[in-house]
Amino acid sequence: MSSKFLLARMAILCHDANMAESYASQFARKGGQARAKILTPEQRSESARKAVEARWAKQKKLVAAITEGTKKLLKKARAKKRSQRQAPNQQRNP
Repeated sequence: MSSKFLLARMAILCHDANMAESYASQFARKGGQARAKILTPEQRSESARKAVEARWAKQKKLVAAITEGTKKLLKKARAKKRSQRQAPNQQRNP
């Protein structure tokens, strides 16, 4: 089950989203500590490396989306500028 689903379910049972979030973080902390005890240092290192790579991948996607959006906005602005420059020329030449 996803964490969002669990939080929603706990919020319904507790009738309080903040309380549900608090419980969820407490259980996650306990689960993380238990997992850390089981894993070898190499496995913990590998897991941490994968987590960092996943975070950076999300960051790269976000930067790419922002860059693409900025390029589209610049292209629209340039086209608008061109059309404004051409409009006075068209009025003079009829």
